[in-house]
Amino acid sequence: MKILTTIHALENVESFLPFVDGFMIGDGRFAKALTHDFKNEMIDAIQLIHSKNKEIYILLTRLFTEKELIEVKEFIKTLPVDKISGFIGADLGLVTTFQELELAHKYVYNPETLLTNDEDFNDLKLYGIKGATVSKEITISDILEIGSLKKYVLFMFGHGHMTMFYTKRALLDTFNDYQNKPHDLKQNESLRLKEKKRVDEAYPILEDEAGTHVFRGHIFSAYQSIEDLEKVVDYYMVDSLFHDDQYGIEVCNLYKNKLGFEYIEKLIQKYEETWHDGFLYKEVSIKGEEND
Repeated sequence: MKILTTIHALENVESFLPFVDGFMIGDGRFAKALTHDFKNEMIDAIQLIHSKNKEIYILLTRLFTEKELIEVKEFIKTLPVDKISGFIGADLGLVTTFQELELAHKYVYNPETLLTNDEDFNDLKLYGIKGATVSKEITISDILEIGSLKKYVLFMFGHGHMTMFYTKRALLDTFNDYQNKPHDLKQNESLRLKEKKRVDEAYPILEDEAGTHVFRGHIFSAYQSIEDLEKVVDYYMVDSLFHDDQYGIEVCNLYKNKLGFEYIEKLIQKYEETWHDGFLYKEVSIKGEEND
């Protein structure tokens, strides 16, 4: 099982090297909720990571209109694709784009919650894509079953704040309009939502060029199941959004070297956060609520 991580600054690549197999980076025009917008550093980042013999995946996680798909296609043409391990995208329309570019073998489909069974997971095998990402809202037994029946590479979101809600609408700008305030909340990573009925969790909310995102307040971690997951998961993805590269390095070290629950407790105390195992051991209904 290989470990992929997001990164906040290129100067920290060297510090990650002992603990990761590759990096996930994105251009804010084509990806959402990024730790860093590599728009002006994309070529340099690809060249650097490739020179370190690490894999590089480009994030294309927005949902695109027909016009935007053309822009994505032109963007890909500017990249040194021979040095890129793959492209992780959320839009099904990208399959055709990568076929036209004769790069379907480098496309990884990641719709976040849709791939909940082996038939859906393997559905794009005929199109020659590289792989897909299992849903982040299914149980460990489901993941293991899908993994045992996989027909291409299996990716899994393994650590970070889980997305709860996403819209292309700029809700925070709308909120400020209602209060006659300036638009000064974009890219502000310190904002949190709180509910009266859920007093033990504050939900990060982020507005970027792609829209507005709400995340679980607790950190998702699949470490408890790491030994089982290693049997079927090809790429384990770590996202350090709302943190920094030091956090990312320590977390990747945990998974790479299986440092145990005592190490996890130290991280939890150091960063004053709560970790949970999501839905790995709890089935959910169609609405994403836990079943009784």
